Amino acid sequence: MNKQLQADKRKQEKALVIGAGIAGLLAARVLSGHFAEVMVVEKDELPEKPSTRPGTPQDFHPHRVLPRGDLIMNRLFPGYIDDLLNLGACNVQNSKMTRFTAYGKLELVSSQKNASSSRALLEWTIRQRVQKIPNIRFVTKQVVTGLLASEDHRQVVGVRLHARKERNKERTVAAHLVVDTCGRQSKLNKWLEALGYAVPEPERLKVRFGYSTRHYRVPADLTEKLSASSEGDPANNKGAVGLLYIEDNIAQALLFRAGGKQYPPTAPEEYEKELYSLSTPMLKELIKELEPIGAPRGFRAEESTRQHYEQMENWPSGLLVLGDAFCNFDPIYGQGMTVAAIEAEMLDISLQKGDLLQPDFERKVLQRMQQAIEPAWWLSAIADLRWNGVEHEGAIPLKGVAFAQKYFDLYLKTAVKQAMENHDLSMFQQYVMMNALVLSPQEIINQRTLTTLLTGDESREETQLLAELGEHDATHLQERINELIPSFTLAFDQKVPSLFASDSHH
Repeated sequence: MNKQLQADKRKQEKALVIGAGIAGLLAARVLSGHFAEVMVVEKDELPEKPSTRPGTPQDFHPHRVLPRGDLIMNRLFPGYIDDLLNLGACNVQNSKMTRFTAYGKLELVSSQKNASSSRALLEWTIRQRVQKIPNIRFVTKQVVTGLLASEDHRQVVGVRLHARKERNKERTVAAHLVVDTCGRQSKLNKWLEALGYAVPEPERLKVRFGYSTRHYRVPADLTEKLSASSEGDPANNKGAVGLLYIEDNIAQALLFRAGGKQYPPTAPEEYEKELYSLSTPMLKELIKELEPIGAPRGFRAEESTRQHYEQMENWPSGLLVLGDAFCNFDPIYGQGMTVAAIEAEMLDISLQKGDLLQPDFERKVLQRMQQAIEPAWWLSAIADLRWNGVEHEGAIPLKGVAFAQKYFDLYLKTAVKQAMENHDLSMFQQYVMMNALVLSPQEIINQRTLTTLLTGDESREETQLLAELGEHDATHLQERINELIPSFTLAFDQKVPSLFASDSHH
C-alpha cells in the first residue's frame, strides 16, 4: 500500500489520548494531522481560565520549556510565545539571569524571544490552541480503567472508562490508536499485565527528591527582574535555590534537595530561614524586595522511572505511551515537558514517513523515542547521583557516571574561568545547550575538548578526571572516551541560534 493510500486510510480512523496535560496536548496536536478524529480523555474538569488542577500536583512549582522543547513547540504551535506574553507572562528576552556555580558567578542575558510563566498558564495557552483544531474533541471528568483488546490480545482497540462519579456505569470507546499520557499516575503496566503481557522491570533512579516553592508579589516599582539560581553542593547536602518571575508580577522561590536525608521545609518561618541560609548576598537582597503570598508548598517523589517497553518481545499494535508515563525525571532540571515534545516529534516523524501500517510500527516508535530521550535520562542521572543516597537500579548499569561527573567538573571550571577572565561565554553556552538537550553530550565530551581541558596544572578537578580516565594512549583518546560514555545515536537539531547576548559577561 503506497503512502497516499495509507494517509487516506488514517483519515478514516480515530486516535484516543489518555490525559490532557502537556504531553497529551502535544500528542493530540501531532495525531490530528494523521487521523480523522482525536479524542482526548481527561479525568479532571478542565479550568476555563489558567489555574491549577488536581491532575498536575506539581504545577504550583517552577516549570520551564528548554530550548529544544521550544523549537518543537514553535513548530507545532507557531507564535505560542506571543500568546503567553499577551496573557501577562514575564518577557525574558534581554533580561539578566545570574548563575552561581562552584567556580564563580555568571551574569547571562537571554537573547531569544521567550516567556516565563506558571505551568497553569502554559498548559492553558497550549490547550486553547489544541481546542481550536476541528478534529480534536475533549471528554472530561472521565476515568480510563483499562484497555480493550482483540480476542488474541495482539491489538488494542479502545479503552474502558466511566464518569468520575459513576464508577458502576462503565462504558467502552473504540479507537484505532490509544496513547497513554497519564504521567507518573499511569496504570499502563497493570493494564498490559492484565492482557497477559510480561512487562520489563523499569529502570529506576532512586532520587528521593524534595522541593519547596513559595510565591511572592513583585512590587510594581521593581523595574529590573533578575532571575537567579545557585547549584547547591550535593557532596555536603547543601540544597539548591532559585528565583524566577512568572505572570501577574509574581516570583517563585525554590528550594531543592535530593537523597532523602533532609527535605526542604514548608513551614513559612523555617522556609525563609533556609532560603536565606542558602542564598547569596545578591539573592537575599532580591528576596527582601518581595512580599510572600501564602505558605510554601512541597513536592516530593521517591524515584524517577524509565520504562523499557521497547524490549518486550511482543507489544500490542494500536498502543503507544508518551511523556512521564514513559519516562519521568527529577523536575529540577526542567526536562519533562521538553522530553514530551521530543517524543511527540518522534511520533510525528514516524507518521509522516507513512510507517503506521508497517508491522511493528508502535514498537519502532518506542525505540526511536528511547534513542531520542537517552541524553536527558543520562544527564539528569549524572547530576542526581552526586547526592548521597541517590541510587540507580536497572538491568544494565548506567554508563560513565564517575567519568562524566569529573569531566563536567573540569569543563565547568574552565568555562567559568574563560567567561570571567576573557568575557567569552562560548564554552559555557555549549554546556548550557547540552543540558537544554540541543547538543549531544558528545559535543562536549570528546578528544578535542578533553585535550584543551588537560593543561597539566595538577588541579583537583584535573587530577580526579585523569584518575577516572585511567591508562590511555594519547593517540587513541577518542576510543577511550567511547568506552566510557554511552553512544547517543539519534541526531540532534543543530539549527539553534545563540542563547545569550554576545556581550554578556561576569
